Amino acid sequence: MDDSYAIRLAKTKLRDAYKEGDVDGVLSVFGDAYNDMSVGLASFYGPEAPAVLKHRLNELFASYKAQLAVTIISIRVNRPWAFDWGWHQLTLIPKKGGAPIITRTRYLEIWQKDADGQWKIAIYFDNRDVPPQMPPGDVLEEISGRRTGAPRGSVRRRRSRTTRIV
Repeated sequence: MDDSYAIRLAKTKLRDAYKEGDVDGVLSVFGDAYNDMSVGLASFYGPEAPAVLKHRLNELFASYKAQLAVTIISIRVNRPWAFDWGWHQLTLIPKKGGAPIITRTRYLEIWQKDADGQWKIAIYFDNRDVPPQMPPGDVLEEISGRRTGAPRGSVRRRRSRTTRIV
């Protein structure tokens, strides 16, 4: 199976586990000693990270039905490592009633193949998503100048010598 496809399949498993409230299903996508750097929470490393994630998920699924929407921007595989980034939108529906809570984050996951050849998340980072915006005008000018060649004023242009065919 293609490595990128295997990671996409694992992300589907993660999404489905959230929908089913399946703590073990979520944990199955993470390595045994991964590093967790989730937004707004203390970071945990090594064997503490899965234990803390399990605790958080048990509390989460006890109070909410969860729906995770995953948008993958890219997956890059480099031997036993892979990098996956995009957006996660988590919708939490209170089991006791009330308005849903929707959180959208940008994420970066670093994956590693385990001893069985399965891709697992080794490092997880995320941060709050913000609305898109255009770069400042001077940045756009600089970028457009580079697209057409060297920065303005730095290189004298030569006339090209072309042969005219009559």
